[in-house]
Amino acid sequence: MATQKRPNLAASSVSILVLVAGALVALNVIAGYTNVGRIDLTANRLWSLSDGSRDLVSDLGDRMEITAYFTENLPPPFNSTEQYVRDILDEYSAASGGKVVVRFVNPDEDEEREAAEADGIQRVAHQKIENDAVSVVEGYRGLVIRYLGETKTIPVIQDPTGLEYTITMAIKELVGEKTTVGILTGHEGPTLAEGLSALRDSLPTYELEEVSATSPIDASRIKALLIVTPGNEITEAELRNIDQYVMNGGSLGIFGGGLTLDIQSQEPSATTVSSGLNAMLSRWGVELRSDVALDFQCSRAPMAGPMGMQVAVPYPPVAILTFDEAAMEHPALFRIPTAVWPFSSTLALTTAPEGVNVEVLGRTSENSWRDTAAAVQLRPRHPREWRPNGDLGPFPVLAAISGELPSAFAGGQSSSENAGRTSSEGDVRVLVSGTGAFLRDEFIPQAGPDGQRQLSGGLAFALNAIDWLAADDDLIAIRAKNVEDPALEIPAAVSQAEDAALEAEEQAMGAAQEGDQAGTENAIAEREAALEERKEALKAWDSRKSRYRWLNTLGIPFALGLFGVLRWRARNARRKNMKL
Repeated sequence: MATQKRPNLAASSVSILVLVAGALVALNVIAGYTNVGRIDLTANRLWSLSDGSRDLVSDLGDRMEITAYFTENLPPPFNSTEQYVRDILDEYSAASGGKVVVRFVNPDEDEEREAAEADGIQRVAHQKIENDAVSVVEGYRGLVIRYLGETKTIPVIQDPTGLEYTITMAIKELVGEKTTVGILTGHEGPTLAEGLSALRDSLPTYELEEVSATSPIDASRIKALLIVTPGNEITEAELRNIDQYVMNGGSLGIFGGGLTLDIQSQEPSATTVSSGLNAMLSRWGVELRSDVALDFQCSRAPMAGPMGMQVAVPYPPVAILTFDEAAMEHPALFRIPTAVWPFSSTLALTTAPEGVNVEVLGRTSENSWRDTAAAVQLRPRHPREWRPNGDLGPFPVLAAISGELPSAFAGGQSSSENAGRTSSEGDVRVLVSGTGAFLRDEFIPQAGPDGQRQLSGGLAFALNAIDWLAADDDLIAIRAKNVEDPALEIPAAVSQAEDAALEAEEQAMGAAQEGDQAGTENAIAEREAALEERKEALKAWDSRKSRYRWLNTLGIPFALGLFGVLRWRARNARRKNMKL
């Protein structure tokens, strides 16, 4: 009897295995051609399309063709880049319901290479290391998108980072009309020709246009108005026109207005100004202060010492803001954990009108203070020379106002016969930032060979903010995949060693000025010892990071394998104890 059961049991097991294998194959086939069954468990959904990209291609009115030119067998890491490009283009094709047709070409023939270069794809050199020899392999890795007779080309795909954003932006340029965003002129602020050209290049789906507030502004055509670091006072007549623009449904972004910068001279400084914007903003719950926010949670700037050593010292005028979970839920800060916040004024909250929501999105740290002097010196210096005075932080530096706003000039006398609307036409959006520096060319990362810019936290916020003001929120979630990781916290041992080296440098300078040769030599020896301590601390930090990396690389597979072995042994034990 037992002998008869064993073949039946074996046959049943084989049948079950065949059925399971067949089901897995079928599921893989379905997942390969549709979005059913695809799961992306990465934090920012790096390996799947965002809803905005899906909606964009699903609404295409005609056939779109994407041709990817990739030379086969490129050396690492570009061989893995090709696979990512294949995967993400398959996602676009599946989401479009067949309207996006993808074609991969290996340009290994003269005719195909000529076609690639005619499409604007660049041939690039790749370094290949093999058998201890270095060689150069030339090849192509780019794509071209065609739609209704128009084309957009990505000449070189450097790596997968931000590729979805780049492709979706190109598709939006091909299929959509550009949204007009106004830049206020006439007040010594940056212009599209000088100061904001990099911002314009970073917003290909928008038409940026300089606008004067000396006459009414058309809210039906200009979806958002940006006021960037005005250098002199905006008149009441101009404020009334801006107010009526908002009342008619326009969105307003105010970036700076409490100070002007001179950072090109040998003695950089910030000068406080009164832009006049508070005559309008204070009625809506926020005021721009005429001050400079200084924060010990900040970036570092190089300072040259008398012995010729460059030391990176804390630079309080360029704060680093950390956003909490609630702030990162706001579209303007979606998934942006930190951002460099250069040369900012602080904000003050006033009584907001009933039904108006004023949300503080960004604050300086508890180790911040505000300098209210008419002129503040911005020269990098020793941390001890930055002396907190007056009020201590945290201070608001970024706020969003939303809701049905009343006119800031309702009930007042107007120079025009028609005073205009006394409240906004539905809910409107106003964003107030203590700084507009991150919008300027000097602070936006340089474009790479492919024309793309690395999305720092500040640039990502600037673009998100404009999307939110212009009510174009789809790009925000896509752009969030391309924001840099939060900066690693520098170990205390490294910072302490740097501070000790800086202190020894100052001692050497003082001793040299006094003619104390022995004191100078001792200070130099202390400086060298501190630098050696810094070197060892950095080495220990690198070693710790390496251990974490190997733990992630080997530890997880080992744990999975160990689990499999233990389960296999447990099953064997159950089989030995099984009685048929």
